Amino acid sequence: MALLIRLTTLVTLGTLSLCLTGCGQPAPPAEVTEVRTGAAASDAADSAADATYVGSAACAGCHSDAASAWHDSHHDLALQRANKETVSADFSAQHAGVTFARSDDGAFTIQPDDSPSALPVRFTFGIAPLQQYVVDLGDGHLQTFPVPWDSRPAKVGGQRWYALYEGDPPAGDPLHWAGRANAWNTQCADCHSTAVRKQYDPTTRSYETRFAEEDVGCEACHGPGSAHVAAPEVSPLVDLTEPALQVNACAPCHSRRAQLVEGFKPTMNYLDAYAPRFLEPGLYHTDGQILDEVYVYGSFLQSRMAHAGVRCTNCHDPHAAKPALSGNAVCTQCHNEAGRVDFPTVPRGNYDDPSHHLHRAGGPGAACVDCHMPAAVYMGVDKRRDHSFRLPRPDLSVSLGVPNACTSCHENQDAVWAAGVVRALFGTERPDHFAPAFAAADRGDADADAALTAIAGDTSEPIMVRASALQRLATYNRGYTLRAVREGAKNVPLLRLAAVRAAAGLSPDNQWRLLSPLLDDPIRAVRHEAFLQLAPQAANPARRRQLIPHRDAWLADTAVNRDLPETLTRIAETGRAFNDLPGAEASLEEALALQPTWVPALVNLVDIYRATGRDTEGGPLLERAVELTPERAEVHYAQGLWHTRQRARERALESFRRAAALEPDAISYGYALALALNESADANAALAELERLLTLQPDNPDLLFAGATIARDANDPAAALRFVDRLLPLRPGDPQLRQLKDALTAAESAAANP
Repeated sequence: MALLIRLTTLVTLGTLSLCLTGCGQPAPPAEVTEVRTGAAASDAADSAADATYVGSAACAGCHSDAASAWHDSHHDLALQRANKETVSADFSAQHAGVTFARSDDGAFTIQPDDSPSALPVRFTFGIAPLQQYVVDLGDGHLQTFPVPWDSRPAKVGGQRWYALYEGDPPAGDPLHWAGRANAWNTQCADCHSTAVRKQYDPTTRSYETRFAEEDVGCEACHGPGSAHVAAPEVSPLVDLTEPALQVNACAPCHSRRAQLVEGFKPTMNYLDAYAPRFLEPGLYHTDGQILDEVYVYGSFLQSRMAHAGVRCTNCHDPHAAKPALSGNAVCTQCHNEAGRVDFPTVPRGNYDDPSHHLHRAGGPGAACVDCHMPAAVYMGVDKRRDHSFRLPRPDLSVSLGVPNACTSCHENQDAVWAAGVVRALFGTERPDHFAPAFAAADRGDADADAALTAIAGDTSEPIMVRASALQRLATYNRGYTLRAVREGAKNVPLLRLAAVRAAAGLSPDNQWRLLSPLLDDPIRAVRHEAFLQLAPQAANPARRRQLIPHRDAWLADTAVNRDLPETLTRIAETGRAFNDLPGAEASLEEALALQPTWVPALVNLVDIYRATGRDTEGGPLLERAVELTPERAEVHYAQGLWHTRQRARERALESFRRAAALEPDAISYGYALALALNESADANAALAELERLLTLQPDNPDLLFAGATIARDANDPAAALRFVDRLLPLRPGDPQLRQLKDALTAAESAAANP
């Protein structure tokens, strides 16, 4: 029979693609389906469309109160020219091999010990609790230097220089002071100034970055004001009082996201300029609590408050960039015994009382934010609060290992103690939570898709939770995923975006059927991601013709980000899909020129070499990738595939073994290891590895089929039949599988009756 499973079947697909996305909406009213600016603004649409930026000073005459509140706010001080009035730090010091100096004429410089010359400081960056400094590297490259000044008072540990990154990142590392992680033009400028235009020239690898206003001025939030200044009644600015529009305007700078194009204005949909990250591993804990820096948007949109229509300015003064009220008053304006007419569903009660918060009035733990907005510290000294406004759930800490507000203060106690206290005070029933389903999916549980589908379709859940559940279906390819993607693709923009991401695991035909209509979606993030998902199908002539105009539109929009190695890697992947191998290779070479340590370019370049008959040249690239990132399982996996193609069986086995050890729950790595073990004549070890993987995904047909064929080839028909009997219910109409069962049954009978 031809039913064989061999390791060589894995390597015909090449190596693998590695890509890295960049930096994070509820059901109506907080989901922006279209930007509405009111009748008066609609009448003035033509003049508003031609408006230009005039600067905050032009606004102050008529809006003196707002201008006064904004003056010296964090928005106003987001970026300033460096001079003796704006610089907070001691520029007569040395720290960790860096010399900070000020010349007699008032110029400031920073000289790291590995720089041949002092770097002029052009701007201050922020004000509190730290201030960074933007230095000039030449050719328009500006860097936010990664040794900031702690501007807090000395009595709490401030008034000092400190390093953002542990160790001493070497030259070429993205975290090095000259590395791209600190590139102001790309990483910082868009949110710390108004109407930024990066203006990168890929031919000279230089910048001419410009902005309308150096700080976050009035027009950063309200849009260009020339038409309004000329005729205020005829050309009103966007009314940001509506919750959805307000979140839309704040999201670009308060989200973890990738920038798609420049020129965002509040009359645009956020998703027309940015692609947000969802509640993903590495960014959030499985229950949605903040983990990495995520800048509020993803947290807020998973909250019941956003779902109920609460907007940013219910709690914050947008001009002063401070809480609108002090202390618990910002919460008790709604959460009180009288209630609030615009939020009628808020339960009434005396929440600022020990009977609710369980702590001494005015003491630690009595602040609402201590329990419902636990904080995490970023950039060494910057405490930021979680904006998901969650109930403390120490029971989830016990079951899933996530943090909880109780033991973050009661450090001498554990989660079991905290969960017991909550049970004693509030009973054993806790609200249903998405965290167990997310945790199961992140572990790779085979049956997590049913729960994810239910969450994605539950309109009582906040939109960010639904979108994050939908995105997690990308690793599944069953009826649940098909149904969820189909429904999501017809829903609001954020769910359409999640549906595109969720379709990653579907068959090409199902992907095309569900996603091709989204190639013409009105929202840029949706149609661009739909194109990227479908681009690998360009080998089909009919589909290629339909994809070409969308490829051209996507390539035009990527121009703003061609200084990013990840963008160049995506361009290369697209070129590969459209059979432009020279162009793909050139893009990957350019990515490595910008960042020699960019591992995705190294790995993808190996695939280009394979496709162009130069497979042997890929070995050194993979050696370099392993040396740079020895902890990345996917790199060892790629190296294992390469060794397999070179018929270096034992080295391939070593690479696959390393990949599976680094990520033991990754089915593909363990599967490759099992096949490599079988190729090395160790069928028993191969079967043991498959059995281990089947404890993670009991119904995985590839694992079961591999077990059946390996056991059969090892002359163990009884073991092979056990695999086949588990596989048959999954493929009841497969005639070859029936033939295999018949052959194994006959072999087992012959062995029993020689």
